[in-house]
Amino acid sequence: MTIQSKSAIEQEAIQAARTGLVIAKERGMLGGFGNMLRKELGQWWGTRTWWVQILIWVLILNGISTIVAMTDSMAPNALLAEVVQTFLALGIAAVGMGTVITVQGAIVGEKQLGTAAWVMSKPASRAAFILAKTLAYASGYWITAIIIPAIIFIIVTRQLIPVPLAMTPFLIGLGLMALGQLFYLTLTLMLGTFFNSRGPVAGVGIAFIMTGLMLDSFIPFQVLIVTPWPLADIAGGLTLGSDLPSVWPVPIIATSIWIIVMTALALWRFGREEF
Repeated sequence: MTIQSKSAIEQEAIQAARTGLVIAKERGMLGGFGNMLRKELGQWWGTRTWWVQILIWVLILNGISTIVAMTDSMAPNALLAEVVQTFLALGIAAVGMGTVITVQGAIVGEKQLGTAAWVMSKPASRAAFILAKTLAYASGYWITAIIIPAIIFIIVTRQLIPVPLAMTPFLIGLGLMALGQLFYLTLTLMLGTFFNSRGPVAGVGIAFIMTGLMLDSFIPFQVLIVTPWPLADIAGGLTLGSDLPSVWPVPIIATSIWIIVMTALALWRFGREEF
């Protein structure tokens, strides 16, 4: 081995260490996936990101729902319904917006800094690059923004409201929260593969959320039911045992399909990215 080649290998190892990767020789469609996933999870759980996210979502979700639960002018059953609907609606809209804001630079930032090009020059597939980010961000948000606030919500609700919360329906509602978060995550990652700056990525994602919040009454029903916008009402209805329209499964199915489509588009577009 020449001095020059040895120096080049050392430089590769240094660069890999800086980006949280280890030297690997995996190849194939998902080559380097394990390596990339370790790197992404390390950036989430190996830094202060995880506890900052927990703090943010406990303050927002539990703070607001606790204030509502302390209302003494409502009957217990009505109060429970209001608190549950508040928590689930915030959990879908606010966590969705937080996802867009946090993830807007996940791909764009790496393209701008050149780290994406460097990683792609190694034995790591482009599919692994996208899917590792999807899994790491999804699991991170599900734990810090849904599971932990939900546990606190259950404890606080039992202390403040003398009406039991049905656990199985509530878990279904949390599942729809997770589905909504995954929709906005895959939307943001997909947009990051098409644009080269954060502005359009965040703008489109936030505009989509605000449209569902402010203009849903003006949107044709045929369009509304194939979006994630009705998920909050469906989650609340299922949790509280309220009557729902017969088409309530449609938004759930449509959202799941959109997640698959957007992930496929992200893989397709990033696969054709020129580095």
